[in-house]
Amino acid sequence: MSSADEQNPVLFGGIDYGRVFLTFAKCTDEKIAHGLIFEALLHALKEQGVVLRDGQPTTLVDLGCGEGNTACEMIDAITRVHPRGDGVNYYGLDADVRFVLSTERLLTEVKKSKHLRTINVQRADVLSGKPLPFPSMDHVLATMGHVLYYAHSDKGKEQTKRNIAGVVDSVIEILGQNGICLFVHSAGHCPLANLRASVADSVEAKPARFIAEIAQEKRLDVVSFIAPYKLYFPRLIPEQWEECKEPSSYDLLRNSKEPRFVLTPELLTFIAQRGLKGLAHERKLDRFVDELKAQVDADGAFVGLSDYQLMLSRRHSPELGESVEAAVCKVVDSLDRIGREAEQVCKRRALLHL
Repeated sequence: MSSADEQNPVLFGGIDYGRVFLTFAKCTDEKIAHGLIFEALLHALKEQGVVLRDGQPTTLVDLGCGEGNTACEMIDAITRVHPRGDGVNYYGLDADVRFVLSTERLLTEVKKSKHLRTINVQRADVLSGKPLPFPSMDHVLATMGHVLYYAHSDKGKEQTKRNIAGVVDSVIEILGQNGICLFVHSAGHCPLANLRASVADSVEAKPARFIAEIAQEKRLDVVSFIAPYKLYFPRLIPEQWEECKEPSSYDLLRNSKEPRFVLTPELLTFIAQRGLKGLAHERKLDRFVDELKAQVDADGAFVGLSDYQLMLSRRHSPELGESVEAAVCKVVDSLDRIGREAEQVCKRRALLHL
């Protein structure tokens, strides 16, 4: 087993989502595509004179900062795209205090090299519907990843919609004059989102429709586009796919000579957002594996789609709306190139697992 595989062993017992994400990032172009899309958006906004202003710091609000790695990537992208700016004021939120401490520690270590003027990371649940602990800020770029997945309510879609409306209210309060929030989540017609929603009660597969409805009801301006990505599964023989349905066999994998098989249960765990042993106990694992396998193409790719929506502040100039629409058009024009580049990287990576 390679050193990379030794750093990324199969899951035992509880779910270590950080470890699962490491596998996911190595086997999909979503992380690559999101990074390129974010950078393409920054280029377009800079050309329009929005958010990124010469001689002024860029204010970045990271709603769901996680461990801080994505924060570093976004800060690096801002610096690359806009070297004439005066650094970055970073504000981060996460409901998990471990992530708050991790992000704060990581950014403090790189504060000087990344020209960070402000580091303000706090614990707060974006999904609570309560006011966020940051004041209204002008010319802010706020980002929210797949947090909306967890706005789902067991009480039904209307309660889910109310939950998301609460998130929108909280976010809009921090967007001062000419502020923007970028929402990223899986599209309603995304196979990954729908497959995940079939086995994870905490996931709402179709928040995109809610965002559009809520924005219309609240008279907010939203600009949207959709980006495809692919998640690559190592090629397994039929017997190995069947073994994926038997969690008891995972205990034998610590000394496995089949790193490809080791990666597959982790990718299954990522999609399900649940432990596979729990799915097996509920007698859902067999169907889940079969449905996923049926959607994996000859190259081992499972196709997904992500919805991107740019929500403008209530107090924005007409020029901002025009600039954001122009920026989104430029990003859409770049998606084909982004997809091709990401696919080439992932195919090269996939060959390493053969």
